Amino acid sequence: MSKFESSPIAKEFQQQKQVHLSQPNSRVIAGVSGGPDSMAMLYLLHRFDVETIVVHCNYQLRGEASDNDQKLVEDICMHWGMECVSLRFDSKMEAVGKNFQDWARYRRYVAFEELRNELEAGLVLTAHHQDDQLETILQKILRGAGLASWRGMEVIDGVLFRPLLNISKAEIMDFVEEFNIPYRIDRTNEESTYARNFIRNHWFPDLNRLFPGWKNNLLRVTDRSNEFFAMVGWMLNQTREGKKQLNRKKFLDLPQDIQPSILLEFIKECEIDAEVSLGFLENLDELYHLESGQKLQISGEHFIQRDRTVFKIVDDSSPEKIHYKIYEDQIGNSLEINGFAFYKEEISEQFYNKILYLDINQIAFPLTLRYWKSGDRFQPFGMGGTQLVSDHLTNRKIPSDLKKDALVLESFDGTICALIFPANLKSNAIGTISETVRCTSSTTQTLKIRKVD
Repeated sequence: MSKFESSPIAKEFQQQKQVHLSQPNSRVIAGVSGGPDSMAMLYLLHRFDVETIVVHCNYQLRGEASDNDQKLVEDICMHWGMECVSLRFDSKMEAVGKNFQDWARYRRYVAFEELRNELEAGLVLTAHHQDDQLETILQKILRGAGLASWRGMEVIDGVLFRPLLNISKAEIMDFVEEFNIPYRIDRTNEESTYARNFIRNHWFPDLNRLFPGWKNNLLRVTDRSNEFFAMVGWMLNQTREGKKQLNRKKFLDLPQDIQPSILLEFIKECEIDAEVSLGFLENLDELYHLESGQKLQISGEHFIQRDRTVFKIVDDSSPEKIHYKIYEDQIGNSLEINGFAFYKEEISEQFYNKILYLDINQIAFPLTLRYWKSGDRFQPFGMGGTQLVSDHLTNRKIPSDLKKDALVLESFDGTICALIFPANLKSNAIGTISETVRCTSSTTQTLKIRKVD
């Protein structure tokens, strides 16, 4: 047996390959950045002769260094006789005002899926490893995610395949050094701007020193999460009445502490794309008082409705929902839409509570005015991070029956500039602007939004 064949990483990869790449269509898409993890994966694909389309995403974030990453991947693919597709994205234009890592992740996964369909490939391979898994679990715990989500990433998740997930970063580094696999280091990973980098650079060294063996202990959390998930599934089946209905009495007889978990799994299994707000989960007591036909809002378009002896999920979306494009030349004079006036004026020294003021130079036109939807996030004025629109509406005490009528003003680049409360709201509050478009000392012109008298 050769040195390569006896390598623990090669053995792990071969085992995963036999399980997940034994289908008739074993042609795969592999995301390769040029770092040690993805280059190790690329080497394994090469040595095991897996038919691979390599995809490299260049976000042009680091100038010449980003171009050198791309060149390394292309050169190695040419040397090993592997097909390579390089994609270039303009992060300086597209990611303005956004979380770069979230934006980059979205762009590359969309690209992976488009290429997978176009080239009729099977799975998409990424080089996530055991340390990535630890970071993922820690982030979920720290962000307050439920126990069911502590399972972390799976080796196979739909079309995503993570063959190195059970391999540690240290093992990967030893592997690339032993087999002289070229790689490049992204120096931005050494900066602690993002949560994942902060955990990796600051917490891991201290945890290794203070709590030897902590990694194995944390990985065991996934076992407890799997047990919890199995129990939730069993209890859901005991209360279910058909695929998309819950028996009202059986559900309300459950201990209140576990009702949110059961309901979340029910919503998920109904295949509804709804990001449930914390405010909804904290007010499940309202389900006890729903009369038949009444409903409680889950997200922008989805409700849980009582139908005599059952609860069911209903979709309140309709084709007549508002969806307007607003161009800059339209707001020279007052433009009225759905009970609100939009107009452009020079900055003034006086600001009124009944008007929203946005710095027009921070907006990418055309704007889209639409009803909010599940998963919409924005950065409310004065906040350092983003917040779900659903949670913001709850925090601002917008009545449940009016939440669905709230609007968002979306910039051309996809950023939500403002959340506009329902026009029939009795309060004088008109809405909340995003921190990204707030007026500053350098603002010269504003986009103003007010209710039409």
